[in-house]
Order: sequence, then structure tokens, then C-alpha cells
Amino acid sequence: MTGHDADPSGSFTSLALYVGTSWYAVCHSYPHRPPILSLTVGPTALSLSSVAEADPAAHLAFARALRDAVNTYLADCERIALAAQNDAPPTENAA
Repeated sequence: MTGHDADPSGSFTSLALYVGTSWYAVCHSYPHRPPILSLTVGPTALSLSSVAEADPAAHLAFARALRDAVNTYLADCERIALAAQNDAPPTENAA
């Protein structure tokens, strides 16, 4: 079950960030509280962290899922960049 599956209300928020040349990404780490991942894309800023009451194991599962999604995104960006260097159209990613 994901966090999305656990919400019986059906409410949601959708945010799309289309990244150009104006961006900034940083993870703020603290010794005694969860980190804050901050993304700034143009005039939009987004921060991710856990709520104070979050179960550390559950938030760790979220962080790992986020890492996996970012790794997939990175691999696809690298595939497209490599194809552009070789002047070939990128092939579809099977993932």
C-alpha cells in the first residue's frame, strides 16, 4: 500500500514542474530532525520532509521509493542525452 492508496477521501494535489535552465536542488540535513529536500524551478519552490509524527520506518520507505523514481528519471535523461550526442533519436525506455 502506498500513501496515495491510504487516502480514502479521493482528494489529491497535482503539481507539474517543467524544468528549464533556472533550477536549484538541495537537501538540508540536520542532526536531530528529518532532512528537507528543496527544489526550486523558476519562481516555484517545493520542499519535501516528513511530518513530526511520521513513523521513521514508513518515511524511510517513502525516501527509498523517491530514490528509485529519481534513479529511473536519471537513467532516462542519460539515455536521451547520449542519443543526442550520437545524433540518433532516443529509443523508448522499457522501464
